[in-house]
Amino acid sequence: MIKSTISEIGEFSYFEDEPIIILFNDLAPEGLREVCIIHNFEEKPEGDLLKVGSKIIFGEKEYEVVEIGHTANKTLRELGHASFYFDLDEGSELLPGSVSLSPHVLPLLNVGDSISFIY
Repeated sequence: MIKSTISEIGEFSYFEDEPIIILFNDLAPEGLREVCIIHNFEEKPEGDLLKVGSKIIFGEKEYEVVEIGHTANKTLRELGHASFYFDLDEGSELLPGSVSLSPHVLPLLNVGDSISFIY
């Protein structure tokens, strides 16, 4: 298990019409920070953090990985970046740096909350 801690929540990080969370580490450019949840890993991750069936806990809410874009593990490991979809329409194409999760309930997060990647 690898943990990270939320250090900043962008002003526009929750989209009204799209149940998605965009994670990025402290290297997120200024223009992107306002739509991201900034987090920092407690230790540098190695290998893949995500695989179909693995778990992610946002704060107190546990999710299962349903689908993973082909670059999501790389960008998450290197930049702390991935886009997490909580209600991706069936048949929709998942973007390369994205992850589809279940259940389809968007977590409400706060600065200081943890994110745990259980693989």
